[in-house]
Amino acid sequence: MRPSTIAKVLAICSILAEFSLSHAQSVTFSIDTQSQRSTISPLIYGYNAYADGTGRTGWDNQGGEASLLALNMGSRRLGGNNMTSYNWENGVSNSGMDWCNSSNAGVSYATGAGAPNNNAGLAYYLPGAAIKAFHSQSITLGTYSLLQLPAAGKLPKDIVNLNPPGNCNGSQLWQSAPGASNVDLTRWLTIVNNKPASAGALTTTPVISDGNVYIDEEINFLLKNFGKASTVNGVKAYELDNEPDLWHLWPSQYGDGTHPLLYPNLTTIGDVVQKNLNLATTVKRMDSSAETYGPAVSGYLGLFSLWAVWDGSQTRQPSDWATYNVEPYLTNKTGDRYRYNGMTFANVYLDHMRKASTSAGHRLLDTLSFHYYPQASSTPADRVQASRSLWDANYVEPSWITQAGYGFTDGRGLELIPKLKQSVADFYPGTKLAITEYDFGGKTDVTGVIAQADALGAFGQQGVYMASYFGDVEGYIAAGFKLYRNYDGNKSVFPEVSVKAVSTNNGNGTVYAAVSANDPNTLHVIAINRLSTALTASVQIKNPVAFKNVQTWGVDASSQNVTPRNSVAGILNNTFSYTLPAQSVMHFVLKP
Repeated sequence: MRPSTIAKVLAICSILAEFSLSHAQSVTFSIDTQSQRSTISPLIYGYNAYADGTGRTGWDNQGGEASLLALNMGSRRLGGNNMTSYNWENGVSNSGMDWCNSSNAGVSYATGAGAPNNNAGLAYYLPGAAIKAFHSQSITLGTYSLLQLPAAGKLPKDIVNLNPPGNCNGSQLWQSAPGASNVDLTRWLTIVNNKPASAGALTTTPVISDGNVYIDEEINFLLKNFGKASTVNGVKAYELDNEPDLWHLWPSQYGDGTHPLLYPNLTTIGDVVQKNLNLATTVKRMDSSAETYGPAVSGYLGLFSLWAVWDGSQTRQPSDWATYNVEPYLTNKTGDRYRYNGMTFANVYLDHMRKASTSAGHRLLDTLSFHYYPQASSTPADRVQASRSLWDANYVEPSWITQAGYGFTDGRGLELIPKLKQSVADFYPGTKLAITEYDFGGKTDVTGVIAQADALGAFGQQGVYMASYFGDVEGYIAAGFKLYRNYDGNKSVFPEVSVKAVSTNNGNGTVYAAVSANDPNTLHVIAINRLSTALTASVQIKNPVAFKNVQTWGVDASSQNVTPRNSVAGILNNTFSYTLPAQSVMHFVLKP
């Protein structure tokens, strides 16, 4: 769920020129092409389809087909709050508290399926119109599709208040008051993962008035249209719903959850884990070659305890929290309470998925997924550092998570990805990591490209399998992607083998480097200057072959476009110096 309010920052108006060496601070970037080699997954260069703040639909989303092709993305996700309630049979979804609890055509319309047919009873759209449109576009773009399936338990039956007032005042929707006793059951359908034989065979033309929506029938629809995940055009992966830590109705003093009418009780760990296991079992039964992602919690608190009411202390957790807040989930019996920086629910989830997979005789969870909206990125000064919480032990973000005495990291760096990799190693080895929603802000501010480029570099270096940006992939955000996926306008890319690259001061500047298995003598380097002044970088490379030629592309406050830059003055013994403009990202390509 993208936060409803992301602070807007002032655009940097002045065009920052490159400073002379005498005015610049300095940093050393050390690269060793033969050390710490690992494969970068192309799926980290992804975005959430139709997470577009402008209201554009179909191919017009994210600037249109040409813009999307120019981004040269590796993956797309169709997910979010509305997909928790997407009824594939007739295209209706419920917006929950994002928009007055309205049941509407939001998902279907956004994917380009057109306006709803209000003259055909419950058949507002042909079955699967939205998911078919989504994946058909993925095929055109040449991207991997991750499709979210519903697990919470209910789906909307029909459209109610298609255009509710923005403030919802005076607009009675499905019930006069939230809570299980007030639910209008005639407006909800029941999710059934596995269609019973008594209901007939799986079909691509489901009965839309039987009170049930069958998930295996939804997957069958996709299989009939596109084939299995193992085929060229098949849907590759399914996410086991979205942000279960926010489904529910919160205690009154803490406001409403995302879907308080759909899920009017507080979630429990046992319920969420079981719903994920049941849905994963159905997915694997229908298509054993498809990948599964879960639990897609909304952020750190979701990983910590599924959910917690936080007011400076952990005052309230799920009713079954005490059952799970025990060893080995706390420290793996090491006594190190910071082994996972408190992300205990992640350990519980992984362990239960592992045990169920062992019983089933095959893997039920392929990828641990979560969302990341940083707590400290609303100002330009915070934004240029924010992505370091994903990977840098030396960065302690200025947020409640790291405050001493709160019981989370207590003054330590968050290290989100390394800590979760430790969780995987301890509780379900072989499980991959995915950040299926994230956003640092800064689409119109140069600090946006700093955060975006740093995040993409970290995803690759840290071995993240898949990541999808949630928002408008335009402006400086698009530039961040193009630095890796289309830096020269010819779809040339940052290659797939990450190599060792370290900085003497990550607070000032960070570096990422990679080579290609097909072109091992060409080195690509992404150099980031976080400072509002120029930064002189001494780049020192250990490589079997001497580099002689360097080409440079970059982005800074002068333009939102990736443009060619001044080349390196000279390279000697695989060492060169370059003055990085203030708040900039440079892509160097070095050849013998």
